[in-house]
Amino acid sequence: MPNETGDIENRPKELFTFPNYTQLPDEPFKIDLAGAVGEFLANDIFDLDGVQPSESAIYGLSNEFLDGVPVVRVNPSEEAIAFYKDRGDTFQMINVVVCCHSFERRDGALYGLPYHVSLRPAQKNGFPSEVSASWIEKIDLERILEGEPHYRGFNPFSNAFGLYAIGDIPRSDNVCSDVIGIVYRTYFIASKYQSKETSYPGMCTTLLEGNKGVIGDYRKYRLKNYFKKFVKVEPVKIWGCDSPIELFLLQAMSQIGLHPKIQMYIFPDGSTFPSLQSMWEGGVRTGKQHTNITEADFFFESEKVAVFCDSLAHHTSEAAIAKDAAIDEKLQAIGIRSFRVSGKDIAESPVSCATRLKEFLVSE
Repeated sequence: MPNETGDIENRPKELFTFPNYTQLPDEPFKIDLAGAVGEFLANDIFDLDGVQPSESAIYGLSNEFLDGVPVVRVNPSEEAIAFYKDRGDTFQMINVVVCCHSFERRDGALYGLPYHVSLRPAQKNGFPSEVSASWIEKIDLERILEGEPHYRGFNPFSNAFGLYAIGDIPRSDNVCSDVIGIVYRTYFIASKYQSKETSYPGMCTTLLEGNKGVIGDYRKYRLKNYFKKFVKVEPVKIWGCDSPIELFLLQAMSQIGLHPKIQMYIFPDGSTFPSLQSMWEGGVRTGKQHTNITEADFFFESEKVAVFCDSLAHHTSEAAIAKDAAIDEKLQAIGIRSFRVSGKDIAESPVSCATRLKEFLVSE
């Protein structure tokens, strides 16, 4: 049974002095997902609501049109509900959960800065739950995010996902803000959807127009990662930091005005992509992902600096050190400098590490 008290262990003490670290802001805030993950992935995630995936059969049942194109609302029509009942569908409720590392004020508005996005199914008795078409029929899916649904104690680096709650997000001093898993979107996977009949977000496929291979990669990813039936309740990562030491350094960097890209693929030709989605948008097939030099934990585009958080467990053997050196040499050959920082140094003082990095960024 997964741990229900998901705090992150071994937090550096100096982080507790940061604003809104031990509690969420006492005012409303927006989540800057596009700024963190890019417009393509943000649009892809934004489409995840109502019953998914969208199928041509459901569009064919629509009696509403916009510029000659059938419209499907978040709440299924009576005809759609009848279709699901007749087909015998059940539905898994999936939450898109966003965790924020810190908060930033822009033009008077407060924004949460994401460090992790994952999917998690609703559960019952420790297993993913399913509901019927009759249940879907009775619920207003357009209002399902009202009341600020969230997980308190959502640790994205472990199987701890906390307790699901609806209502005011806790702003007390006994829970760190970075383990409040904010439910950003909610959707319901139909159990008997036809993969060949699914449609995809227009704002995404338009960006990929004309590149059939890339569109095929995108469709395969979407079906495999968003619409595959959950058999366990553990969250599935979509994007973000991979370890607590990365998070700690990111939080320290944010406090001194450093905002790198998270998880950057770097290729021998010098091209860089922060996600598969950005690769597709650039016309690059998924297969190229495996030809990269490395995946940097953080990347500063204008300075061309790749940052690596080296854990004691994976970067101290002779073979690992030699591998890291080879990566640094390849990066140097394409004009990218490497900055490596040990997990031990981050744990002792992430602020000192971030300060050293800031000095490195402006050095020759």
